[in-house]
Amino acid sequence: MKRGYMDMKKIYSKAADFMSMFSAQLILAALVIYFGFACGSAFFSVNNLISIVRQVTTLGIAALGISFLMITGNLDFSTGQIYAFVGTLAAFLYSAGVPIALAMLFGVVGGVLIFCFTCWVSIRFKISRLFISMAIGTAVSGLSCIIAQNKTIYGLPENIKWLGQGYVLGLIPISTVIFLALALVVSVVFNKTYLGRYLFSVGGSDDVARLSGINVNKIKYLSSMIAGTLVGIAGLVCMSRTFSGSPFAGGSLSSDVISAAVLGGVSVMGGTGKTSGIVTGVIIIGTLSVGLNMMGLNTNSQDIFKGGALVIAVVIDGISRQRKARRGTNA
Repeated sequence: MKRGYMDMKKIYSKAADFMSMFSAQLILAALVIYFGFACGSAFFSVNNLISIVRQVTTLGIAALGISFLMITGNLDFSTGQIYAFVGTLAAFLYSAGVPIALAMLFGVVGGVLIFCFTCWVSIRFKISRLFISMAIGTAVSGLSCIIAQNKTIYGLPENIKWLGQGYVLGLIPISTVIFLALALVVSVVFNKTYLGRYLFSVGGSDDVARLSGINVNKIKYLSSMIAGTLVGIAGLVCMSRTFSGSPFAGGSLSSDVISAAVLGGVSVMGGTGKTSGIVTGVIIIGTLSVGLNMMGLNTNSQDIFKGGALVIAVVIDGISRQRKARRGTNA
């Protein structure tokens, strides 16, 4: 009897490990099956699949950037506002006579500086980045509206359309190629470089990382610079795709990028995450949005489902951390 109980416990443990390791892929598979039945063959049409891919591009690029912060144990809720600010600033500068390439560069630099300022305030005054980012996000949103005078800025040059509207071989969006290329680079950074090891070490424990000789503050600034750069690139892709600079472009991006990262296995406590999971998490968000649109549900209803998916992801993350802690204690 006891042996049978131990066998069942072992089976349960292996099943729980499998669920934890592949939770994002299982959620995505369940969504694809559900929408396949609910929406019929239209869900699997080429146009619809391309629509999903296009929708997740800017979200995916931004999520890759925010993963650098999350892995170090920091959450930032100003992502959507900075994303909108980059496109708005670039469009404003171009309308003021600055060459478009330089305007776009200034936009990205502006995003990087804001992320670094948030990092500085958090480190200097020992305040959680989460709370600082909320305040800075509100300020940045106001700044974007002042720059654009509460309007969407149009009149951009035709030669930037390729970034957000162009296709490779007439089928694959160029923005998707950029996203996948960046995902590959981020994967190499996480798995093959000292920076990646340092990021995970800082996310595991600031104190342990310092005792190991890692300059924790430097790593946090570097992660902020990379996050700002990638969020800035996402903002430029959005500007190109909509062919405008809008202070209202950020929408729910802040919560969506965190949802995508957590769904993909990036722990909200830091120290855990992988690029393949982030990409899967992003596709989950895109699949939800497109599938629910096809079912005729409005944005408010979609937010309920997205919130539910995030709750599931956080619960899975919590269970995974508890299991790791028990194993560490038992060891």
